[in-house]
Amino acid sequence: MKKYLVIGIAVVAVAVVIIFSFANTKEGHDKTGETFVVKKGNVTHFTEQTGIIKAQVGAIVKVGTRATGTLTYLKYQVGEFVKQGELIAKIDDREILANIRNTEAQVEEARRDLEAKQAQYLYDKTNYEREKNLLEKEFTTKDSVDKAKREMDVALAQVELGKAKVKGSREKLKALEVSLSYTKIYAPISGYVSAVSTQLGETVVSGLSAAILITIIDPSKLEMWIYVDETDIGRTKPGVKVEYWVDTYRDKRLSGKVDMIYPQPEIKDNIVYYLAIVKIDPKDTSLLRPEMTTHVRIIVEEKKDVLVVPNNAVRFEEGKNVVYVKDREKTQSREVTPGVRDDRFTEIVSGLTEGEQVVIPSVVKKTPSSASSDSRK
Repeated sequence: MKKYLVIGIAVVAVAVVIIFSFANTKEGHDKTGETFVVKKGNVTHFTEQTGIIKAQVGAIVKVGTRATGTLTYLKYQVGEFVKQGELIAKIDDREILANIRNTEAQVEEARRDLEAKQAQYLYDKTNYEREKNLLEKEFTTKDSVDKAKREMDVALAQVELGKAKVKGSREKLKALEVSLSYTKIYAPISGYVSAVSTQLGETVVSGLSAAILITIIDPSKLEMWIYVDETDIGRTKPGVKVEYWVDTYRDKRLSGKVDMIYPQPEIKDNIVYYLAIVKIDPKDTSLLRPEMTTHVRIIVEEKKDVLVVPNNAVRFEEGKNVVYVKDREKTQSREVTPGVRDDRFTEIVSGLTEGEQVVIPSVVKKTPSSASSDSRK
């Protein structure tokens, strides 16, 4: 009898183990999980993309000079802030100043020569008029009149030539003054010096293009390039809102709007992207630097003041979306129609009313006995 009793107990134990093992191979839902009161709230549907901070056109200026000479003054170095209109560099201007003084003397000489020729012209013109009057009274000859006219015409030509010389000298003086202005370099924008291409005492040689001295970047003129996947570009349009953050300030959420979308695609790793441009608000530029990577959420749709429940409260069972509604002591499943969903809540279009309690089933994960046996091997 003892033998049969032991055998019976063993059979029962094996059966319990088999049943327990079979039950543990499944994953069940605890219908008595955390409860949530259905309420109204806002739901935002978005797509996640990657972007990069770039300087706007005109935010980076390479400052140069068209003058040739020794650099005699260089005030700023890399990292220093410069205001628009400040003198940042000077080129040796002694040769240009000498040419300017020489040209000024030439202008004065040409002006005096012109005055003399104008006086001569007035004299010859008066003489011609007198000879004409005398010819009418037959007190002179026609040859004298013709001679007087020829002298007047020559004097007039000399006056015109003198005017041309004065004008030419003055234009040359203006050109030298422009060249002199090239020897003093002023900051075209306010910003930080990002690069210095030459040093004090070096000789700057200007060729077909201006020799670059320093580079200034305006940190307040930034924009963000968002690489939008081709599957999401249909829902991304100019004017839609975006939220973004950078790794160095993960807790700070910045916002903006899509300004434009480039029609030309970019292909990376056989994936087609389209470039969406977002202008950075000047108040946010103090936190950002060019070439920073951004994590972007493009707001596709926003629903305000709608019924919401947590995402994990909605289950898809037997081909239907259901939630577990708690009514007094009993919990029942109910079919619902979900709407917009974000990373926290799901809009409920129909099936629930405000104030009802839904149960968020706890997922009970069971480890199959076979796995336990494998781990022991």
